[in-house]
Amino acid sequence: MDPVAEIKARLPIEDLVGQYCQLQKKGRNLVCICPFHKDSHPSFTVSPDKGIGYCFACNNGGDIFSFYQLIESVDFRQALKDLADKTGVKLPDIPQESAVKKDEKDRLRECLETAKNYYQQNLKNHATAVEYLKKRGISAEESMKFGIGVAPDSFSATYEFLLKQGYSRSEILKAGLAIQKDLSEGRMYDRFRNRIMFPIHDHQGKIVAFGGRTLGDDDAKYINSSEGPLYRKSAVLYGYHYAKEAIRTQKKVVMVEGYFDVIACHRVGVENVVAVSGTALTEEHVQLIKRSAETVVLCLDQDAAGQAAAERAFTLCSPQGVHVHAVVLNEKDPDEAAVADAAAFKDQMLNGGRPYLDTVLTQLQKEDVTSVEGKRIVMKRVAPLLQLINTAVEKEHYLSKIAGLLGTTETVLQEDLNRLEKAPTPKTLPQIKESTETKVSRHHFTDLEITLALFCMYPVHLNLLDMLIQPEEGLAAALYDCLKELEEKPETVSPDILGLPEEYAERLSILLLFCEQNNFSDWSENVSAQEIRRNCQATNRRYLQQKQRDIAKELLKARAEGDTASETKLSTKYQQVLQLAKLAK
Repeated sequence: MDPVAEIKARLPIEDLVGQYCQLQKKGRNLVCICPFHKDSHPSFTVSPDKGIGYCFACNNGGDIFSFYQLIESVDFRQALKDLADKTGVKLPDIPQESAVKKDEKDRLRECLETAKNYYQQNLKNHATAVEYLKKRGISAEESMKFGIGVAPDSFSATYEFLLKQGYSRSEILKAGLAIQKDLSEGRMYDRFRNRIMFPIHDHQGKIVAFGGRTLGDDDAKYINSSEGPLYRKSAVLYGYHYAKEAIRTQKKVVMVEGYFDVIACHRVGVENVVAVSGTALTEEHVQLIKRSAETVVLCLDQDAAGQAAAERAFTLCSPQGVHVHAVVLNEKDPDEAAVADAAAFKDQMLNGGRPYLDTVLTQLQKEDVTSVEGKRIVMKRVAPLLQLINTAVEKEHYLSKIAGLLGTTETVLQEDLNRLEKAPTPKTLPQIKESTETKVSRHHFTDLEITLALFCMYPVHLNLLDMLIQPEEGLAAALYDCLKELEEKPETVSPDILGLPEEYAERLSILLLFCEQNNFSDWSENVSAQEIRRNCQATNRRYLQQKQRDIAKELLKARAEGDTASETKLSTKYQQVLQLAKLAK
């Protein structure tokens, strides 16, 4: 069997999409929040029958290969390799000339894996690091599970080791493991020195970077790999690959601040936990979380920085329809809380905390709300947060609470909010640019294509196909020819039955899903016959009108250039099309 067909047979579209999104049953199909645009309600449809998943709001999706390419930002070759690995399908040898580009990221991952093993070996003989981890409550089993190691206290030990393992200077630099300080001399230095090392993985579980915690008195307590071909801080959450199954099951993710916090949560049995690594929470992080979780539980440090991080999380998550809860700890951070009382900490995590705005209001009750200044402080804090709530019921709930806190009415409070909403506000958060693929529809269906799709859905009326002027190119021409060649009228028509060329099969499946979404598949035999006739006539008229315009442009050009021979031919052609257009009315 062809590898592509075999992979499709082993991996249904709903199983693949279900690894990234929360699917809900809707009739014959399944739906979910679209992972390719800012979606507030399920607009991505998965059709097990057709083997496709598609969003007609942003026009993105397709079969398992198209979906995987889009969501993982890889080309077809890499998608083929990855999905073959997932399904256990053996691929034929890939030609050497195409292996060079493909292998660059693989080589960098291998370089990082080699460094990870090196750091882990160093840990075994590093008494200071072993003692430090022991004090932090990290067992040998946890060190092994999370791949913890230690970077030697040297400017070049890691770099020289990797060179000996066959990695080039460029690969070590691109992997984020070295720094080239003097470009003229080209000298390289180890990025990580005398640090506890935490491997960082992408959402697939592939290593992409490291985070390092100093064992000395460096100014920077934590540093991360530099960004490169594998690593973008704004798109990676530490611990996500360990947590994604638990997140999908519980529809909830616990967000902490650091590597030790993630490990502490796992230690007490809380596995749906992640942390940002080396940056603040971003919209890309939220999009990743939104694939599987409905609620984010913030369990952050109780200092000013932790409170700012919590507010940012609410600011990013709430407009996306992700609920935000918060856990207030008695200790400084989750790591210390887990050590102080593991059972109590686990209970707090499992209970999921309180809605974030409730925790904010609890904090604000400490203000002197009887004074004008106190009221101003409260309004300054809560007004921007209220504006981010995207459901009227929830907004009314908090309006009532805040009005009670301030000793005023909901009407007066709403008036203040309305004034704030009308005032121009500067953009304080970075905006992610949509890709061209998100802005531009990848599948615009013509009237002609939709008309032909109706014949696929109602092949009982194939005798009416002669009403339609034969298309000249693209999917329409290929589909028309395949329909004409059908010797028997099947109950339904699919790309497989038609023998449609491979390059058009996915587009036809999406077209048929489009028709199904618009309820074109629910007609009776009489209604479908009427609609097909009407569509054939309308499609012919539009086709001929466009043909007239095209010939008219060519005719004017021929006259302007004095090309009498072409002018005569085009005039005859124009009259023929004009006559056909009159007949089509």
